[in-house]
Order: sequence, then structure tokens, then C-alpha cells
Amino acid sequence: MRSRSIRRRITILAAAIATVVLLAAAVVVVFVVQTQLRQNLDRSLEQRADQIEQAVGPDPSTELLNSNREDRFAQVLDAGGVVLVSSANVSGVPALASLPIGRTAVTTRSDLPLEDDAYRVLISRFDTPAGVQFVVVGENIDDVRDGVRALIVTLSIVFPTAVIVLVASVWWLVGRTLRPVEEIRRDVAGIELGDLSRRVPEPGSGDEIDRLAATMNSMLARLESASAGQRQFVADVSHELRTPLTRIRTALEVELASGSTDSEATVKSVLQDSIEMQELVDGLLFLARRDGGAGDVRRRPIDLDVVVGAEVLRARQETDIQIDAAGVDAVVVDANEGDLGRLVANLISNAVRHAAGKVVVAATELEGSAIITVDDDGPGIPEHERERVFERFVRLDESRHRAGGGTGLGLAIARDVAESHGGSIEVERSTLGGARFVVRLG
Repeated sequence: MRSRSIRRRITILAAAIATVVLLAAAVVVVFVVQTQLRQNLDRSLEQRADQIEQAVGPDPSTELLNSNREDRFAQVLDAGGVVLVSSANVSGVPALASLPIGRTAVTTRSDLPLEDDAYRVLISRFDTPAGVQFVVVGENIDDVRDGVRALIVTLSIVFPTAVIVLVASVWWLVGRTLRPVEEIRRDVAGIELGDLSRRVPEPGSGDEIDRLAATMNSMLARLESASAGQRQFVADVSHELRTPLTRIRTALEVELASGSTDSEATVKSVLQDSIEMQELVDGLLFLARRDGGAGDVRRRPIDLDVVVGAEVLRARQETDIQIDAAGVDAVVVDANEGDLGRLVANLISNAVRHAAGKVVVAATELEGSAIITVDDDGPGIPEHERERVFERFVRLDESRHRAGGGTGLGLAIARDVAESHGGSIEVERSTLGGARFVVRLG
């Protein structure tokens, strides 16, 4: 049973079960048939005893007729067990059965002075005008033994044959059933990392094998999508990091070539590019931890208004855009403070980057959920682009210039944080004319 082959294990198990069941069935069949044959013989002896009782009369004196001298005998006894009359084959032989306690007794005897065979012996009591008498009849049980022996021989041939046929059938059926599994295994083993577009055949039978194949194809599809996303992610990262590095190198080379002693402008440019690259690297590390399942999921009740207020204050120190936070109410939410702060900071930074002159931040509680809204008076986001802005490294056409800033990861991180807290984030049209980002937590 420790074989690595499921087919072999199932076949061995089926053979063992079939052998035990058929062996038990054979024992039962033999026992039942033997009992039935013996009961039939006993009934035959009872009928013969009744016939003798009626034939001998009150004064038995003639020899009892016996149609089968070799296999049968009969005796009539008086109340003391003395033989009154008998069949010729037991003439002069003492009583061949002990007087019964009750009215009838049946025994199997192998010690009778006849042949070296076993006999079924019945003694029955009956009343006559002359007093109590007993009739003893017996019959050879060779027919019973021969019938049981023939049955055993037949079963010893039929049952092993049935086991062999069953084992062969199970071996064939299991092999046929597992053949699609082996085909799936070979196909999956042959799929290389660089070619995840291949799929395993689906039988279309709707059974477990078909569901297994469908599950494998679904997994391969997810792996293909993840692999394509990873390749695209690496390409986007390479491009995004190359841009600020190129600008930094160009600015430094121009500064060295000019021989100017006033490097303030160059330092500011390089500093801005370094800040942009640092934000990009921070965002990439955050997403990498999230994708790897190592995100910080520790949460506790925090004051949402405190977190939003801190991020608003920090943003005001870095921009001349008016940021209105009058709509921030006292709300307690169960969240990770660091992640929630990053979410709010990214939304405010995005709004400031696109605002013409004003940003409105609000936080409130509605129907048991914490609601954060960030509005700006910028150009807004077209309806057909409102889902795409949450993809990584996506910038709309109007922000694809250096003055627009941003790493293309802020909104992707915001959605990731919102969804990891069981919430959601959506884009709407703001009453200020620009975009409104609505975050719902809880």
C-alpha cells in the first residue's frame, strides 16, 4: 500500500476488499446450503418416522421394509428401549439411539455398526394401545456432504475468477480515469517559464478531472498575467528610474562643462530630481512589500482627523495652493496609521499637483464608514480615464511633463491601501470643477 502509484494502490485495495467480501460470502453460502440440506434430510426422516408409526400398528412383529439397505435403517423400540422390530440391515442390532428426553431427538452418528459413514439419526416417541413406543430412523449423510463439497469446489473456482476479473477491471478503469491526469501532469511539466501561454486540455466531462484541468488553466492564466505584469513593471521601473538619473547626469555634465562657479541652479535641479527618485524608490519598495504579502497589517483605532490634519499641514508647507480642511470631523477608524497617512498624503499631493488654486479636504463618518474626500479645481479627469489613473506608472496626457511631477505610483498606492483596509476609492466630478477622490473605509 506504500506504492507511489495510485493505480496500483487502488487495485490492491480493491483486490483485498473483494477477497475478504467474497470469502465471507462463500462461508455464509456454504453454511446456509449445508444447513438447508440437513434440514431437508431431517424433514425426510420425520416423514419416514410418521409412515412407520402408522404401518407397524399396536403389535409390531414383521420386519420393517427398507427401500435402500445401504443408506437407510429403521427400528421400533418399546418403552424400555428394547428393539421390537427393525429393518433387515440392522436386524439383531441393539437400539441405535438413546431414548429422548422430549418427544423427538436428532443426532449425527459416525459410530454405527453399518458402513464407515456418518448417519443422521432421528428417534421419535409415539403412543399406542400397548403403551409408549419409539421409532428410530437413520439415513446416510453422504448426499449432504457431496452437495456441500461440490458447492465448495464451485465457489473455489468462481470466486477467484471473480476477484481476478474485478482486479483487471479496476486496473483498467483506474488507468483510464487517471490517464487525463497524467496528460495534465506531462503538459504542465513541459510548460517553461517563458511560455506560460500554453494550457492543458480540458475533457469537458464536468467531473473532477475536468474541474482539475480548468483549475490548472486558471492558475496558468494567473501566472501568465502575473509574469506579464512583472515584466511590464520591471520595464516601467527601468524607464522611470532612467529619466531622473539622466537628468541628474546631464545637469552635472553641463555644469562641469560650463566652468561656472555659481552652481545653485544645478543643485536645485539635482535636488528636485533626487527627491523625485527617492519618492519613486519609496513607492516601489512599498508596492514590492505589498505584492510579496509582507505589508504591515497591524491596525489599531486611530483618530482620522489627526492623520488628515498632519498631512494637510505638511502639504501647506510645501505649496502655495490653498488647502481647505474645514470639513475634517473627528472620526475614529481601525487602520494602520502609517499606511493611512500615505494614502491621505498621496491624494493631497495629487490634488495639489493638478489644482489651479484650491484643494478641499474633508473627513466624516457616514453609515458606520469613514469617508475621506479630496477635491481640486483643476482640469478634472475624463470619465473614461477614471479607472486607469489607479494603474501603476499611468499619467494622463496633460501631466506627462516634468512640471507635472509625480511618480505615477501615488494613486496606485492609495487604492492598494484602501482595499487592504476593506475599503474602496473612486473618482468623481468635483463641485470645484476638477476631480474628487472619495475613499470609503469600513
